[in-house]
Amino acid sequence: MQGFADMDSLTFSRKDRYKTAQLEYRGYAVTDMMTKMEREKNKNTEAIIKRYSSLGGLLLEDLEEQFGNEFYKDGNAAGSKGIHGIESFMGHGAGAAAGFVADPDDTYAGLTTGLGDYGGSWSTDSGNVNWPSGTGDAHYDFWTPLIVDYTDTAWTPATDTWANTCLEALRYGIIKGKKNKSRNGMLDMILLEGELYRGFLEKLQAEEQINVVRGQSMGSNKGRLYDLGFTDVTNFDGVDVTWEYGVPSNVGYGWCLAQMELCSLQSQLFVPGGPDWDAAQQAWRFTIDFMGNLRFACVRNFVKWQNVT
Repeated sequence: MQGFADMDSLTFSRKDRYKTAQLEYRGYAVTDMMTKMEREKNKNTEAIIKRYSSLGGLLLEDLEEQFGNEFYKDGNAAGSKGIHGIESFMGHGAGAAAGFVADPDDTYAGLTTGLGDYGGSWSTDSGNVNWPSGTGDAHYDFWTPLIVDYTDTAWTPATDTWANTCLEALRYGIIKGKKNKSRNGMLDMILLEGELYRGFLEKLQAEEQINVVRGQSMGSNKGRLYDLGFTDVTNFDGVDVTWEYGVPSNVGYGWCLAQMELCSLQSQLFVPGGPDWDAAQQAWRFTIDFMGNLRFACVRNFVKWQNVT
């Protein structure tokens, strides 16, 4: 953006606006089989159909149950064949970028997450010394997530543990994680590991009264976790906070749903296959598979809370 007065001449130059992020597709499959001998043991038509239908349902249930945990995995880990979950870009160095936050240091979709790796600069406001405080160029941190260290000595409590710092650390991540002026840059929800969520509730209850009406719509906040049927949710500073099985120990994540997409190569998410006859094993084989990946369009809008120090 450039300012101009009446009769000024505008200057024009080409700008390199894009970096290409590339992820390969990944896949999952669950399998089962019914042998010919098993069919002979259940010869009547009703028994065979029942066995067929139950296999498909159980396979889908298995895949759905395990698939949700993959959202927290590091797709760049050695030997990984799974999707690129949120940990794929949450790696950090041993040091700190500033008080309260770790120094991001990872590679996701072929691009590095370090501050200023692709140019830009960061200025500071009075009293703020480092990123993410102050302001700067968008390309300085466009591929950099926010990793909040809730055990950093810079927090107010004398004892820097989650039980003492959780409210301050969550509030810091919610505010500093908003890198866009639009709603698309705000956190939609925070998912904590179970023990962190329990500690958060205890701290919140000690500080203020929690008013939660189970199953009641949040009014104008359509699309929030309450309206989606989740009842174990607490709203903190305008963001839904809850817990989920599968979140790594002592970790929490802030999710911006507008900046992520679950992609599938197939017309539906989970696709059944079979039954196919295997002459060698004298059995019918069943599969359900997924082919695609989880895509994070802008990693700067995602937050991680971790005991870094």
